[in-house]
Amino acid sequence: MRRQNAKSTSIRPLTVIAAGVLTASATFSAGLAPATAVGLGSAGDSPGLGSPSDYAAPDKVADIEFPTTISHRGGADVYPEESMEGFTASAKDGFLPEMDIQFLEDGTPVLIHDDTADRTLSGVTGPIRDLSREEWDAATIKHPAGGEEAATVTLDELLDEMGGDVVLVPEIKPGATSAEVDQVLDEFDERGLADSLIVQSFDFAAAKTIAERGYTSLYLTGPTMPDEPLDEIKHAGIEWVGPSTKLPTNDMRTLDKAGFHVAPYTLETAKDGHRLPGWIDGFFTDDAWSD
Repeated sequence: MRRQNAKSTSIRPLTVIAAGVLTASATFSAGLAPATAVGLGSAGDSPGLGSPSDYAAPDKVADIEFPTTISHRGGADVYPEESMEGFTASAKDGFLPEMDIQFLEDGTPVLIHDDTADRTLSGVTGPIRDLSREEWDAATIKHPAGGEEAATVTLDELLDEMGGDVVLVPEIKPGATSAEVDQVLDEFDERGLADSLIVQSFDFAAAKTIAERGYTSLYLTGPTMPDEPLDEIKHAGIEWVGPSTKLPTNDMRTLDKAGFHVAPYTLETAKDGHRLPGWIDGFFTDDAWSD
């Protein structure tokens, strides 16, 4: 394998965070699917959240080995999307947990992909920015297979449990203001996480700010080449580019030859990712366990 190189709001009690508890972790090396996750209603004899020593994923960006598997939304086809179950299972089995940052009515950063609650949450509906903290805490995340639902997660809660212990791949979603981008980066600064995050954005100005603030920046693009000249992206200090899998392979190769780490999104399973060309440095997948 190749290795990466140079190229608070109030916190809910642990009994609520215990939605991240697992009955067992997948054994990636054996190619097994993960065990069923347990949620808030689990028996009290369930094991606690994983400790850093349980994580097979690296804790520093510099220690990433290529190609790296990025567990999209914490393994959204296997675990409740953007849940502590998925994030913890991903880290235990050597995958980089990926998540999306949106904002509540009071400005609290929370982890959810959509800008509305309806697709993935139970107990609430409508725009995430219209939800109170109380409504967010009371909601639960639907299970992709109809299983037990999981607790919602704020950014603070994720960082309290995993920050600095494993490389995380958060995306600041489109629509975030420049002040909100700085708010998130300030939170990362306060926790000293510059060495253990790859921070993503579809917005070039935000991706540039991320790099300027000293974080590894991943510029997400679409099925065509970026609008900006590659030299401009490089000059901005952006090290990673995440194109859609619909981008032609020869264009991905152009990005690679320009000196970027290329990580396309989103593959259905890890097996699909392992069919990519050898010069691809990573890939996003909704199921990192099916190999």
